[in-house]
Amino acid sequence: MNPRPSFQSKTFPQSQRDILGMIATDQHLGDVLCAICQMLDTQTPETYCSILLADAEGKHLLNGAAPGLPIEYSEAIDGMAIGPQEGTCGTAAFRRELVVTEDIALDPNWERFRSLALGHNLRSCWSVPLLSHQGTVLGTFALYQKSIHAPDEAQIQQLVFAAQLAVIAIRHERDGRRLEESEQRFRSLFTYNPNPVFALDLAGNIQSVNPAGLKLKPHTATNFIGHHFSHLVLDEDLQRVSQHFCAARAGATQRFEAQLRDENQQLLTMDISNLPIMVNGEIVGVFGIARDISAQKHFERELSFNASHDRLTGLLNRVSLEERLVLDCQKSRRRNRRLAVMCIDLDGFKSINDSIGHFFGDQVLIEVAQRMTKQVRLGDTIVRMGGDEFIVLLPDLLRDEDAVPVAERMMASIARPYCIQGIDLHVSASVGITLSDGHIEQPMQLIQQADMAMYKAKQKGRNNFQWYTSDLNQRVCEHASLRNDLQKAIETQSFQLHYQPQIDARTGRVVGIEALLRWNHLEKGFISPAVFVPVAEDSGQIIPLSLWVLDTACAQLRQLGEQGITGISMAVNISPIHFQRGQFVECIQAVLNRYELSAGQLELEITESLLLHNVEQAIDTLHQLKALGVRIALDDFGTGYSSLSYLKRLPIDKIKIDRSFIRDIATDHHDAAITQGIISMAHHLSLRVVAEGVETKSQIDFLKGSRCDIFQGYYFAKPMPSADLEAFISLRESRSLTPGLVCSQV
Repeated sequence: MNPRPSFQSKTFPQSQRDILGMIATDQHLGDVLCAICQMLDTQTPETYCSILLADAEGKHLLNGAAPGLPIEYSEAIDGMAIGPQEGTCGTAAFRRELVVTEDIALDPNWERFRSLALGHNLRSCWSVPLLSHQGTVLGTFALYQKSIHAPDEAQIQQLVFAAQLAVIAIRHERDGRRLEESEQRFRSLFTYNPNPVFALDLAGNIQSVNPAGLKLKPHTATNFIGHHFSHLVLDEDLQRVSQHFCAARAGATQRFEAQLRDENQQLLTMDISNLPIMVNGEIVGVFGIARDISAQKHFERELSFNASHDRLTGLLNRVSLEERLVLDCQKSRRRNRRLAVMCIDLDGFKSINDSIGHFFGDQVLIEVAQRMTKQVRLGDTIVRMGGDEFIVLLPDLLRDEDAVPVAERMMASIARPYCIQGIDLHVSASVGITLSDGHIEQPMQLIQQADMAMYKAKQKGRNNFQWYTSDLNQRVCEHASLRNDLQKAIETQSFQLHYQPQIDARTGRVVGIEALLRWNHLEKGFISPAVFVPVAEDSGQIIPLSLWVLDTACAQLRQLGEQGITGISMAVNISPIHFQRGQFVECIQAVLNRYELSAGQLELEITESLLLHNVEQAIDTLHQLKALGVRIALDDFGTGYSSLSYLKRLPIDKIKIDRSFIRDIATDHHDAAITQGIISMAHHLSLRVVAEGVETKSQIDFLKGSRCDIFQGYYFAKPMPSADLEAFISLRESRSLTPGLVCSQV
């Protein structure tokens, strides 16, 4: 048996007062519940009280107190289920009402526990559920007797009263426990919060600070406690922060940003929340929680900068251009001043990237940006459009000519050498300038105009500046129209190839054919290659056009072979742009394979302009073509600047003398001397020579006397369509070398 409690000698009211005192002084719940059981146990002999507590899930009853019951019995019913026929207590908790068992031996609710109870001489049991204000079952209060017995009204009232005391004790213990847990959570949140947390009184003085907050001032909390929050805030933020504090003190939650200094005097951007501290419904202070968002703000500033600036040079980028241009137009219009817009493109920059790499190119661009920035006023704007192109906005000019010294300074500064890792590099600038008084509906048109003028500067030899004029716009429109027509012609294959024979000077036989591109526009008629090829090169359309020429010419050569005409090479002019593109050698190999031609049947005509950019790469590509067996001819020889210096390194088979030397060869001794010198030099280099533009008998006689190898020109045949080519070749084969006769039949 459990020991009898000490309440036996006390009266019932005194016991109640003692129990309430125990509850008020936060004594252990088990002791309080035992005291409640003792209070009833002492009133009636052979009476034993028991308090069972519901588990967390509310499905079982656990031992709470039973000072008078046998320990074996208490242990046996520990964990009793809440449900019907689960003894008096389990049933009372299930029904949420008083349950009286007068005789345990007969009550069907005791089926599971009957033998246990009778074995301990327990014959009757009355049980009342312990319910919270919300109706939740907290447990049961039961009274056992050793005799068969039903309670009277007074006993029931005592039982209910004791149960109410138990509910008060249980609720008080749980409320205290929840409060303690809440305080522990608050202390943990306060102490371990990674963000600084301050508790302020209504005057704004700091009452407490967590460890994270100590990092805002050196060492100890004494630097904070009792001090006003203003000593943490920058002077420029103090008024605004004080307004937020007052709003929180009035009950409104506040969130704002402010700058504070840490213990190292580093400036921090903080996201601050001010929350009113409520005690018993009254505001007694303000919590300040500060989250360091300095890294986030730095990242946001970096994102914003990168959105509007070029990351390499730090200049504004094209995204910002239109906004600046509109503002400058408005400024010039408002002040009745002029606005100059410059488009600056670097000359020779691509060769730096191609020859020694993009690192050096990037360093040049950075230095160019720095030099340009030094040449403009504070209110001027420099924008990097991308690549090596820049836009300069010069607002608020008094006169148009005020833009000239700026352009000249720009060109002079850009033209100075760039020493990058011990290598001296050189670029120059082509500058286009347009002017406006700000009265323009579409300000971005000024950029287009400056761009047109810049291209004019390129055409004028580079390293100069040109003004935009209205006729430039007309030419650009025509250029754009032609580009559109070109695209349609490429898509519909509206071009033709004409072929001009090349005649062996010794035998009179056709030894080669040059494929010449022709375009007969449906509306505009014949358009010269001299007009549309430069447009195609500017737009990149030259690549599909060049591929079509190669394919069509090789198909024609294959067709001649199927007709029994052999021993003839097909010469195709190659654009430098196509030649410099990757996979060019593979492209040539593919077209030869497609038409089952030997490489020696194809002759590629190149010009000296191939050597203007990345000479070593060009020579390497020529050697790869030579290794395939493809023949190489240097076209328009003598008209460029670099042929003599690189001629000995080029793996070529032929030199073609430009028609400008042939035209007056019989009458101009300078042309005659140059032609003879070219032929002699070529033969010493084991190269064959083709004379272009041969039109007269006297030219033939001179060239024969100078030992020229091959003739090409109107004297023998004009360029002809493929339908006439086979007949011409057959005619040449059937006749001896009689140029006049042959010419008369062409």
